[in-house]
Amino acid sequence: MVPLKPTFMEGPYVQVPFPLPDRRISDMPIAFLDRDGVINRGKPGYINGPEEVILLPGSAETIAALNQRGYLVCVVTNQSPIARRLWPPERLEPIHKELQRQLTETHPEANIHAFLTCPHRLEDSCMCRKPSPAMLFLGHKILRDGMGHSTGWQPVNHPVIEPQVNWWGPKPTALHPKDLMVGDRGSDMGAGWAYGARLYRVPAALGLISINDGWMNDDDSGEMFQP
Repeated sequence: MVPLKPTFMEGPYVQVPFPLPDRRISDMPIAFLDRDGVINRGKPGYINGPEEVILLPGSAETIAALNQRGYLVCVVTNQSPIARRLWPPERLEPIHKELQRQLTETHPEANIHAFLTCPHRLEDSCMCRKPSPAMLFLGHKILRDGMGHSTGWQPVNHPVIEPQVNWWGPKPTALHPKDLMVGDRGSDMGAGWAYGARLYRVPAALGLISINDGWMNDDDSGEMFQP
């Protein structure tokens, strides 16, 4: 008998902590952000609890600037310790609560509208782990395409559809011309490329503070990337 896959194999965990802004969200661009090395400091191994969350300087101010310019902010992060059974998916709640607490404490307008977390290992061959763009497409559906999702910090597993990506073809067209992806790794850039987002790669030691002001220019196409 083939063992059933555990529920975390279905897709990423989704957290939509707060009600969405009272604006026409279907027209709002989305800033997809990696987490460790972009918003907060990464560390050898993993961020295993809220006590290990250390905000990178400038992250709150940059996220606030995105919010002020009408962006929805969606964190898309690979966190394989869940599949490795090092800690349960419920640990995402205190970790992300602490991240948002530090952001708000630093700047009251630095809000993350959704957290999407792939729990899998590379060898699991899942559909959501970056460089797959599946979490970005899901973020679009949840935040902007009318797919309702319960509000709260509890992580909810959400199945995804395997995206069809032609890695040898031209870069796809984004679902919104201003959508962008910021990350510190090639897998982040690959996911953003496959979604069609404007791409910005930052050094893990600096994170968001090192992003140039090009994203504010509607005509800026982001950085070049070849999958």
